[in-house]
Order: sequence, then C-alpha cells, then structure tokens
Amino acid sequence: MSMTKSGFSLIEIIMVILVVGILSVVAVASFSSSLSVSKFEAAKFRIKSDIIYAQSLAVTQQLNHGVVFDPALETYSVYRENTGNIVNNPLTGLAFTVNFNTDQELNGVNLVSTSFGAPTTNIIEFDSMGRPSDGASALVADGNVTISYSGLNGVITVVKNTGMVN
Repeated sequence: MSMTKSGFSLIEIIMVILVVGILSVVAVASFSSSLSVSKFEAAKFRIKSDIIYAQSLAVTQQLNHGVVFDPALETYSVYRENTGNIVNNPLTGLAFTVNFNTDQELNGVNLVSTSFGAPTTNIIEFDSMGRPSDGASALVADGNVTISYSGLNGVITVVKNTGMVN
C-alpha cells in the first residue's frame, strides 16, 4: 500500500497569493484610471450643457444670454443681458453659478483658461438667433474653454457663426 500526500506545497500557495496580488494591483489601477476619465468627461459634458442652456435661453426668450467664466476663481455663471444679472438654475432655484472648488461633481477639475475673442474676454454670449459673441462683437474665431483633471486635458469649443458646442 502506497500512501501519497495530497495538498499544496508552501511554494504553490505563495505563488497563487503572488499572482492574485499582481492581478489586484492591475485591476485597482485600471479602475482608478477609468474613474478619472469618467469624472473628466462628466465635467466636459456639464460645461457644454450649461453653454448650450445659455444659448437656448437666448433663442427662446429673444434676449442675449451668456456664460461668464472666471478661471482664477474656478467659477462660471449663466447670465441674462449683462454679467450682473445671473439667471436662476432651474434645478436648484438658486443663482446659476458653478464653483469647481465646492461642487462635488467638479471638485478637482481645473478651469485652466477661456478664449473668446479678445485675450482678456472670458465671456461667451448668444444673441436671439443663437449666434456667439464675446459680449461685444461676433466671434472671429472659435471660442475655447480649457479644463484639466488628473493629468487629462480637454478643450470645449464654441464654433464661430453657428454657436455649436463641441
């Protein structure tokens, strides 16, 4: 009668633990990366949506509406007719001002810069036909909002003449 031992050796157990550990590290890194991309894309979508909202208000109310950005303070606001007249956010009923530092969805996202016409203009305004301007004159080139998050950089573009937001 021969007795054979069945089971795993210490080396086999250590190898399994090592392989599981390596796979766990790869999975966590991949998950973390996809969370960063998701937050970044959500921030881009929100800014685009808010610009489009200002444009739709201009068309439906037949009054100029726009968005004024402040990259230094990491904020932007949707306004009617002038930058001192902030509209109410239909979701909250409060002034439509978005602060990247206090908003949970945008926290950590950086409002790097804006470019609408003149170098110091942080305003994109739409007339009753939905055409974009820098608040004073029609855009002569596409306008841009640049954001960054966790090593990702992106540009939101407002197309001159049409106001299409990409």
